[in-house]
Amino acid sequence: FASTASDSWQLVPDESGRLRLINTNPYDIPERESEVEPLFTPETDVIFRLFTRRNPAHGQVLQWNNPASVQNSNFVASHPTRFTIHGWNGGETSGLHANIRQNYLAVGDFNVIAVDWGAGAQTANYIAARNRVASVGDIISRMVNTLVSASGTSRNNIYLIGHSLGAHAAGNAGKLQNGQLNTIVGLDPAGPLFSLSDSDIMAPRDAQYTEAIFTNAGLLGFDLPLSDANFYPNGGRSQPGCGIDVSGNCAHSRAHELYAESVSTNIGFRATRCASHGEVVAGQCTPTGNANMGGQPSNQGRGVNGMFIVSTNGNSPFAQVDNTNWHLVPDSDGRLHLVNTNPYSLPDDSIVPNFVPEQDLIFRLFTRANPTTPQVLEFGNAGSITASNFNPAHPTRFTIHGWNSNGNDGMNTNIRDRYLSIGDYNVISVDWSAGAVNPNYIAARNAVGPAGSALASFIDQLVAAGASTDNMYVIGFSLGAHVAGNAGKGQNGRVNTVIALDPAGPLFSLGQPDAVSPADGRYVEMIMTNGGLLGSSTPMGQSTFTPNGGRTQPGCGTDIAGGCAHGRAPAYYAESITSSVPFRATRCASMQEVVEGNCTPSGPDANMGGEPSNYGRGVTGVYFLTTNDGAPFARG
Repeated sequence: FASTASDSWQLVPDESGRLRLINTNPYDIPERESEVEPLFTPETDVIFRLFTRRNPAHGQVLQWNNPASVQNSNFVASHPTRFTIHGWNGGETSGLHANIRQNYLAVGDFNVIAVDWGAGAQTANYIAARNRVASVGDIISRMVNTLVSASGTSRNNIYLIGHSLGAHAAGNAGKLQNGQLNTIVGLDPAGPLFSLSDSDIMAPRDAQYTEAIFTNAGLLGFDLPLSDANFYPNGGRSQPGCGIDVSGNCAHSRAHELYAESVSTNIGFRATRCASHGEVVAGQCTPTGNANMGGQPSNQGRGVNGMFIVSTNGNSPFAQVDNTNWHLVPDSDGRLHLVNTNPYSLPDDSIVPNFVPEQDLIFRLFTRANPTTPQVLEFGNAGSITASNFNPAHPTRFTIHGWNSNGNDGMNTNIRDRYLSIGDYNVISVDWSAGAVNPNYIAARNAVGPAGSALASFIDQLVAAGASTDNMYVIGFSLGAHVAGNAGKGQNGRVNTVIALDPAGPLFSLGQPDAVSPADGRYVEMIMTNGGLLGSSTPMGQSTFTPNGGRTQPGCGTDIAGGCAHGRAPAYYAESITSSVPFRATRCASMQEVVEGNCTPSGPDANMGGEPSNYGRGVTGVYFLTTNDGAPFARG
């Protein structure tokens, strides 16, 4: 079959939650995909519907090039005006229009104008829709001009409120108004194919006051500050009450739900100002003030700026009545979660039904005598060990896969082949697919402890056959990293080395008894490549290596879902086993420095991965290094 750049294609949900397959590589977009579709003409296709207390449910159409349409409507120049702007694949019936409108009309006399650019947004071609935000903003700006000239209303009374792509359309309208509008609110501004250097991205100077509310930052929403004030409810990446929310759609939509409630709530979303965006990402906020998120009126004129975190309830009403009973706790992927003051506990989901680790784990042995055809070692059957090619005098290396995978996946075979190319090793692939292959991530996540405990018992059987934990490594990827940690715990930290390859982040928190930790082996090394999305962003080893900053990886393109960056951890480790060029890393003073991209060298350099490991070399702390964007990755 012909080769395709499959890593350029990603599933992205539109604002209705429907998954769309799109090409997200802005440097490799076929001409037919990047062209704006000719059927969308903003001057005629963007529809403005006015709602007031006199017509709260049935909109009156206003025309940007027809002043009489304004003069003959229920528009009142002295009343505040609020525009609402939907995102990709949205339109007249988008949820944010009705929700925000109803809350405004519940508290006073407003001109609420729903901007319907569905003729340009309702397309399977995300790139075409993304490229229309500037032209939509232009028509909104013209509509503002018509309102001002036809009625005498003031720009100081006008807010633009946009969700996702609509946030950038609002920003473009503000730009064309030379920043004269009172307020622009960006509700989880769209992230895919936007960068800070783009001329059509929402920006702080687009209005007298700009505010962004981030609820799915780094997936569907933009990840970096875009406004005067930037609010990150529950850490800004995932939202309580959304469950696993793999597509991010629930969290993405939460932005307009929170804003709508803020308009009419008597409680308010009181937020804490943090010293930096890096603190928000790391979940370590140094309080430097307070402000309300959203609200009516906005924060314009109150000197509100910077980065803020705020906790919410998991369901409507989202504003918290009594914040003293709840607080934000960062889980091990760096996301802030709203939890009770009781210790963090997982949902009461059972372990995978019928998963009995002692029976279901499969241990496949590979040696130089059988490099590709495994011998199965059976739990509780010493004869299967003695009758195999297992040599207790040779070093033993366990490889452990992650969620929805098995013992035959690429991570296992790649690392196995590397070891057997350089020496005599017992390489044992641990297949716990009976527990890992499950659409219920929570159930698979809850199986890491039992799987690790069973592996620890199997290690005892190898020791009884003459092997030593002195020359054993346990190497796990994603959820498998936590299985490795639990095996180390079951061995009371006697295993020589535990390697945690981008340990899974979702539903793992600091201090949880079944998360990989520094005490799980004599030496525990973590390699972080997608911290904060699929992987943990909190150091979990004695040493933690953060290639290219540990969050995204060069050569992965847009990588919306994080799968490419996540998979780089085992790729880097496999290469480190045989490479004559080391992955040389600089020790930083703290993880915070890595997050902020400002590493102060604070000790001897060290190599990431490698054979043998760093055990006994005094390697501890957080390390930064860069890699090439394709194999070979090591740069020395």
